[in-house]
Amino acid sequence: MEIRDARPADAAAVAAVARGSWHAAYDDLLGPETVDETVDAWYDIESLREGISEAVADPGRCFFVAESDDGDGVAGFANAGGARDWESDPDGPDAFFSRLYVVPDHWGEGIGTRLSRAVARHLRDQGHERVWLEVFAANERGRAFYESLGFERIGSVTETFGGTDVTTLHLAAPVDALATATAERP
Repeated sequence: MEIRDARPADAAAVAAVARGSWHAAYDDLLGPETVDETVDAWYDIESLREGISEAVADPGRCFFVAESDDGDGVAGFANAGGARDWESDPDGPDAFFSRLYVVPDHWGEGIGTRLSRAVARHLRDQGHERVWLEVFAANERGRAFYESLGFERIGSVTETFGGTDVTTLHLAAPVDALATATAERP
């Protein structure tokens, strides 16, 4: 598995990873139609191409993909950068871990850890001290993964997706601790 900078040509593969991950993780919570609508809105191919180009051109941001050794193409992706608005803690995290998704057939193989390691190293190299992310409270697998890397809850918000109220947790971790936690795993 190679972790590398994403390229605009990866946009369709990134969207496919997101769609598969969202369906596996959220169909029971939101329903397949809402998942499709959300992924269609958030992972438009042209917008992704532009977003990937902007992220890799900006030293303050990163967008990585995990490319499978078995010829299956992109098996996961992650991106991060400077902190998004953080209202609950004005002295809080200075970086935002935007997305981390892995093809469900590859869950549990360490791809998420390797992508998180790449993100942590990038954020540390950019001088960031603390990173935050969002995860649905109902996403037990995702929550457990992030907590195993040292993320702790710092807030939450309830949003509506397709008529369903969903609680999103805000988790944060020191960037150095994230780098150490991911370095200690395969």
